[in-house]
Amino acid sequence: MRLIYVLLVTGILAVAMLWLGNLQLIRKRTALISAILSLGIGGGLLLMAVLPGNSFYGETITSVQVPNGKKLVALTFDDGPYPPYTQKLLAVLEEKQVKATFFIVGNNAAKNPEVVTLVTSKGHEVALHAEEHKDFLKLSGQELVGNILRGKKLLEELTGKPVKYLRPPHGFRDWAVMEAASDAGLKVVNWSVIPRDWTNPGAQEIANRVCKNVAPGAIVLLHDGDAPAQTASREQTVEATALIIDELHSRGYEFVTIDELLHK
Repeated sequence: MRLIYVLLVTGILAVAMLWLGNLQLIRKRTALISAILSLGIGGGLLLMAVLPGNSFYGETITSVQVPNGKKLVALTFDDGPYPPYTQKLLAVLEEKQVKATFFIVGNNAAKNPEVVTLVTSKGHEVALHAEEHKDFLKLSGQELVGNILRGKKLLEELTGKPVKYLRPPHGFRDWAVMEAASDAGLKVVNWSVIPRDWTNPGAQEIANRVCKNVAPGAIVLLHDGDAPAQTASREQTVEATALIIDELHSRGYEFVTIDELLHK
């Protein structure tokens, strides 16, 4: 079921209640209360779709309860590959001997297949962001399924490895998104820490936001790309990643991929 249709129905119902009340076919108080309830239901459903940290529409992984008090954290990067920043980020991760998960956009991968190969060759995990970076809530059912399946197929052809995880653009999902992901054999992964690095507030500020909010089992959302515009610099994210790794290493944290985090 598509959320947009439910929102349309609740909106029409609210207008209808107010119209019936205005015509005095039902009491105005009843009409007003009914309209408010209808809009409230629609608003609540929309909120559940855009908030990253809930599983209302289906299981969404945002963090993991790690056993034995292990200090594990997963760094994840969205919207790539995006030269030269993805390569610069890979150099930082290699220097720090850290593995991460890259949620890749299929269209960007098709333009930069050698960068996807490099990500895989360095031992990092490749996951799917989308074939095209579009709001999944706004796509038709056919467009949604095609976007996911084509993106997954492309990444598997480039890496030679199965793709297991999906992060919908902006983290938005409804029943149809969760069903399409499940049918494609993908688990949906969002995040528990988001420093809003795409706003470029400064490398140190990005690092501070992450380190302030991180906890064992956290999934951190950063960006090596700038989909769909592909114009903004990600230099601050590259610099911040080195700072984050150094600080969290000093606190005893171990960096893992999403797959490792789920199976530790």
